[in-house]
Amino acid sequence: MVHVPRTFWASLALSLGLLGCLTGLAPAADGTPARVAVYFSPRGGATEAVIREVNAATQQILVQAYSFTSAPIAKALVDAHTRGVQILAVLDTSNQTAQYSAATFLHNAGMQPLIDAKHAIAHSKVMVIDSVTIITGSFNFTKAAEEKNAENLLVITDAPELVQAYEANIRTHAAHAYPYARPAQAAAPTATPVAPAEGAIHGNRRSKVYRVPGCTGYATMQPTSVVPFATEAAAQQAGYRKAKDCS
Repeated sequence: MVHVPRTFWASLALSLGLLGCLTGLAPAADGTPARVAVYFSPRGGATEAVIREVNAATQQILVQAYSFTSAPIAKALVDAHTRGVQILAVLDTSNQTAQYSAATFLHNAGMQPLIDAKHAIAHSKVMVIDSVTIITGSFNFTKAAEEKNAENLLVITDAPELVQAYEANIRTHAAHAYPYARPAQAAAPTATPVAPAEGAIHGNRRSKVYRVPGCTGYATMQPTSVVPFATEAAAQQAGYRKAKDCS
């Protein structure tokens, strides 16, 4: 962490106060300014700061991530999940298409990451921990961001209105995201399509249309586009609609 002079914190507190005026955010009830710690990479302690805050979580962690390949950070999230912390992870679609990503790791550990494919890039890098601590900045949750890139990371506390804004934004993106499906569940296309298991509901993550066994085109859907659901109700709840060519 970079240590900065007292005058910087006074200036930062003033800046945050002005930001609050511009965005409609009120100061904390007791008038205490937000506390901010800043880290720079490469090798400036950003990864350690993220892990430290995740390890301190007791209730919930909300995550938005673009590139998420840091094994230590992913493990810290799994450890939090193991001790009962609720994890909501909304990831860029690149985490779905990668051969193996943190989405795979989290999924294998019993969590259900969400993939936000609504945007060209879901580029946010944010964590909100226990509705108290915000982690944000340019820092991707990756090994390269820690060891090679020039990045910044902010850890913000004592800013309840800012927490509410970030939490609301993450949940907005979670609402239009779809559940991650492991690449192993979507084998590469072959010359002869393999018929899916009987009774499976298959959604197309691009068109947001789902098909049931017997529908035209059901057996020839591109495996890499398929999002499996156990029931039609589950597909509809996730925002999918039934294909017109299904009876």
